[in-house]
Amino acid sequence: MTNLSIAKSNYKYVQLIGALILFFATIYLVSIPQQSDFIKIILAGGAAFASYSYLSFFSEMKARQVLALGIGIRVGILFFFPNLSDDIYRFVWDGQLISQGVNPYGYLPSDIISEMEGSYWQHLYSNMNSPDYFTIYPPITQLLFYVSTWVGENIWWSSFIIKICFFIAEIFTFYGLVRLLNSLMKNTSLVAIYFLNPLVMVEGMGNLHFEIIMISFWVWGIYHTITKKKIVLGALFFALSIASKLLPLMFLPYFLFKMSGKYRTRFFISGILFTLLSFLPIILGLDFANFGSSIDLYFQKFEFNAGIYYLLRYLGHLWSGYNLIHYIGPFLGITTVLLIVKKAYSSSEYSLQHFLDFAFFSFTAYILLATTVHPWYLAIPIMLSVFVRFRFAVAWSFLIMLSYINYSYDPYFENLWVIASEYILVFGMIVYEVLHSGNRRPIANI
Repeated sequence: MTNLSIAKSNYKYVQLIGALILFFATIYLVSIPQQSDFIKIILAGGAAFASYSYLSFFSEMKARQVLALGIGIRVGILFFFPNLSDDIYRFVWDGQLISQGVNPYGYLPSDIISEMEGSYWQHLYSNMNSPDYFTIYPPITQLLFYVSTWVGENIWWSSFIIKICFFIAEIFTFYGLVRLLNSLMKNTSLVAIYFLNPLVMVEGMGNLHFEIIMISFWVWGIYHTITKKKIVLGALFFALSIASKLLPLMFLPYFLFKMSGKYRTRFFISGILFTLLSFLPIILGLDFANFGSSIDLYFQKFEFNAGIYYLLRYLGHLWSGYNLIHYIGPFLGITTVLLIVKKAYSSSEYSLQHFLDFAFFSFTAYILLATTVHPWYLAIPIMLSVFVRFRFAVAWSFLIMLSYINYSYDPYFENLWVIASEYILVFGMIVYEVLHSGNRRPIANI
């Protein structure tokens, strides 16, 4: 056996070991630790991220190998109940209300729990993390909540049905990303950046956060709108994406300023009609005010793992003596909108790559200026990292796991030293990549 054949054989063994570590570490993360088990989470997350980094950036896996490994891990995830998030209880609560013919946008759980008969309702309510807030989940998510209740009063089976939907969405996302990579004449193995990312798998299929559904519709909306010029079909996918999560609204200024006249008119008219149709349950139920009030609370009350906001909050407290979130939150929101609009207006051309660069900038600005940054929010910049030259979002997908330390304290509190360390590293990577973006050597499989 020649030295070359030995090297190839050893390389395959290393790749196999990396795949096994990623598989078992990810399955461990979605099955064993609870939110408070920080040491277990960070050790397993570290092992998973190290394997993911090797497989995605240095092993030169083929797209079909990425698909096989990603599917294998996700099939394993199917059979475990969400262990790092209690959002599932609100999901099933909303779905059960719909199955009873009750509009979930119209009532606070705390106002109607006394009217609900049976231990199952009490079980959902007692485990819910937001009984005093109106639901914030758009219509597509509500549809999946409703479908999940077809199995009756069994929350494990309800979560399993939602996970099946996530699994199907992820397969569509994979092929959509590959098509976009082909359109850009990039190496299709770059799809591993998203499809093998441990955070995406754990917070997506593991804990059922709906960025995953949104991304699936969004990717195909981009493909049909920009690559294939099928404007109406692209607008439909965009509307479904917005009806899964409102976040894609931030990308619309690019089409407003850069899409040519006839295409722009067709895109926005179709998109508005499809979006209105998808939001009919809110519009007809006259509960848009309740839905909007919950969204407004995001900017004026909720705060978690934030970066720039926490710095401004600290400075504001020194100046005024109390928390100025009611002013800082909306100010940062308006600042984000202005930055996105300015970036869209100043973009040099209308093309797939320019749009993806714009989208990455926009969501990065949004997340850096947000008052709340949960780990699963990073699924979107990780997906966009498939197409752009920056990699700080990939590293951040491990660093953000540090935020789980907050749940390890009894009572709960945020360890600001840990959060500060996370953001110092993230901003350091951003500055480094921006300064070296013009002459950096490409990573192995770009």
